[in-house]
Amino acid sequence: EKKANDLSESLPDVNVIYGDGTDQELLEQEGLQQMDAFVALCDRDEENLMTGLFAVKEGVPKVIVKNNRVAYADIISAMGLDSIISPKDLTANQITAYVRSMARSQGSAVMENLYKLLGGAVEAVEFTVSSAASFLDTPLKDLNLKDGLLVAAIAREGKTIIPDGSTCIRAGDRVIIMARSIFLQDLDDILR
Repeated sequence: EKKANDLSESLPDVNVIYGDGTDQELLEQEGLQQMDAFVALCDRDEENLMTGLFAVKEGVPKVIVKNNRVAYADIISAMGLDSIISPKDLTANQITAYVRSMARSQGSAVMENLYKLLGGAVEAVEFTVSSAASFLDTPLKDLNLKDGLLVAAIAREGKTIIPDGSTCIRAGDRVIIMARSIFLQDLDDILR
């Protein structure tokens, strides 16, 4: 109950339900069908799965469930649930990002975040670019980028840039790279 109260106070525009998450009548009374999004964060993965599936059935446009069991990930995806939050994966990703950044702390960028997608087949890696990057102010179309990666976004001076071939990376930029089957430790690793 204390967690629910704390969450309600920190998120005043969010309807936090304290009760049996599998009680469909309770969810309907709380206006499940009118919700823009639904997040199931019960302690038991099975409850999150069942509650999330009920929310999908009731037409909630965005449903997120907490899941610790790797074996359930494929089942959850196949059943139409939008997103899975895995505390174990989040922790592992943060540790990996930290270790990679420490290993290359003198390089062209510092890795800020690492996310594994599609069962680990794709990584989204966020770097903060230092002035040591070898390709600063060079248009992306002129860089010899490795196959299987995409410069997905650049955050510069509070603005998000969806890059094209003429976009250049500058010192201080935060760059998000999507990569498949490539181990990126440093931003210079995107080059062949």
